[in-house]
Amino acid sequence: MATYNISLADLRQDIAGLIPAGLVLSWNGQEKTSARHEQLLAPFRKRGTLVSTDSAGLSTLTQRYSLAQVMKLVSEPKEVIHVYGTAIGGEAIGIWAADNSQMFFGEEIAPSRVVAQMLAVQERVKALRVQVGMGIHTCECYRVGGGLFGEGADFIEAIAEDETSGGEIVVSGAVLERLPGGIRDAARVREDLRAHGALWSLKDFSGRVEAVEGGNPHYPTPFDAAFFQRLRSMSMEELGKEAFPEYRKTRTVVFVKVKHVPREFLLDSFTDMSLIDLTVRRIASSHGADVVKSNGTLAIVLFDEGREAVAFARDIIEGNRVLGVEAHVGVARGEVYLFPLANGEREIAGNPVNVASKLAEDSGLEGVLVERSVSLGGLERDGSPFQLTLSRVELTGHRFAV
Repeated sequence: MATYNISLADLRQDIAGLIPAGLVLSWNGQEKTSARHEQLLAPFRKRGTLVSTDSAGLSTLTQRYSLAQVMKLVSEPKEVIHVYGTAIGGEAIGIWAADNSQMFFGEEIAPSRVVAQMLAVQERVKALRVQVGMGIHTCECYRVGGGLFGEGADFIEAIAEDETSGGEIVVSGAVLERLPGGIRDAARVREDLRAHGALWSLKDFSGRVEAVEGGNPHYPTPFDAAFFQRLRSMSMEELGKEAFPEYRKTRTVVFVKVKHVPREFLLDSFTDMSLIDLTVRRIASSHGADVVKSNGTLAIVLFDEGREAVAFARDIIEGNRVLGVEAHVGVARGEVYLFPLANGEREIAGNPVNVASKLAEDSGLEGVLVERSVSLGGLERDGSPFQLTLSRVELTGHRFAV
């Protein structure tokens, strides 16, 4: 394996995904104290209510519909969320890729108003094919580089993604105590989530809510405006027949998920993210890879051939070990859509991305997991076969130890 000498000095040239290099360098340039940490992060501190959402049943949809059809089905509830969220001053956070969304409501907006809006969203979404689960929490967090960071932000995002069902809203105690009596009385304790703290569930609420419907469905899409317009205007039948050749490519997708070491200070986590991002980009460059996304937590990298992808994945795992962190890698091949974004970046969608991400994030296996869609040209002799069922989808392929 090649040696990659990655240091903080390199951040002056290579700016890490979401994290400003100057912030990381300032933190690491002097003594690390709580007072200094608070001082550096003070300009980024926000207090308010966070809404995180996650769609239900995406893996099943990908087995029944074309990619464009799935994207329409997943987009529809996100449009409703944005319409109602922005109507009371909510702000969309990040790019709403895959089946997730996140909004922030400043502390001047009462949590009770946020919950009322989201109850209206769930009522509207009932008529759609894709349902969403929501987590709502009021806390202090940090707005850095377009993202939200901090314990509260991480907490409610994980609850929404892992612990909610379609049509459900899970609220924290900080939100529940500020709800009007009718809604508060309808909430039920999620006893199964006691390990995460006190959380309550709202589902199929039948009472009256004071909600305002806005008129802006244009959430921060992971595709360009032209595609979004076609997605909204075309029927499911039309989308099933449309190939979208200007976006469609066949590629081998490498999905990298890095497991971070818990840090006392958020700025130390930012430092880790910066170095991991730099490591991914340096190793990708040495392999001639196409980096679509890298932010220090996950990366999506494209190749033409399977053997090249495996060599890169092995180097990525080793490179992250040098940094003291653990990387999990999934590899799959097939048709994807590559979208140019207005900010000069790109986004990607497609079943190979979904499969590779599940192998990296949900399999629980170490090493490089290569799904059977990838041609390895005899390299499979060096790996061991695997067979997994993840989200009711059976996946088979070869695992390469590193």
